[in-house]
Amino acid sequence: MFELKRKLIHVIGLCVPVIYWLTSREFTLLFLGVVAVGAMVIEALRATWKDFNQFLLKLIGRFARDHEKTHITGATCFSAAAFLVVALFSEPVAVSSLLFLTLGDSAAALVGTRYGAHRIYGKSLEGSGACFGVCSVVGWYALGWIGVAGAAAATLVELLPSPLDDNLRIPLASGGVMHLLLI
Repeated sequence: MFELKRKLIHVIGLCVPVIYWLTSREFTLLFLGVVAVGAMVIEALRATWKDFNQFLLKLIGRFARDHEKTHITGATCFSAAAFLVVALFSEPVAVSSLLFLTLGDSAAALVGTRYGAHRIYGKSLEGSGACFGVCSVVGWYALGWIGVAGAAAATLVELLPSPLDDNLRIPLASGGVMHLLLI
């Protein structure tokens, strides 16, 4: 149930591609820049002001993983990654990479938690299969085979262990692969 609640919040990230589609790159960058800077200011306050961190944990602590209670949250990583992919990549690449994160990573967690029986690096192959399936549909629709290559990159970095947060790794790695294949 914890993972379901977290992933429902994760889906709020779908607002970013919608904002991009409905407005402009410039507006989206301005919006994401404000959100990312605000998130980083909050992280700095959390790190230096114990009472502020405790207050925030009372508000959102039930959605936080244990390590997020004392370290940078996934939401901050998401806002930074969203800003970077919109700044660095074309609209189809940026939107696809963000959808890989919001939909693919959520599918991996939900399927892996419910049906995951075969583990590698602490993740389930069933969850990774769900991630690849969802990301492949999104990628194919947006960019054809190049999108499927991005889906493979998203799935691989979701599966492999790393000290970097998935919210940074998935969109930046998949976006980078698709961008390189397009040039």
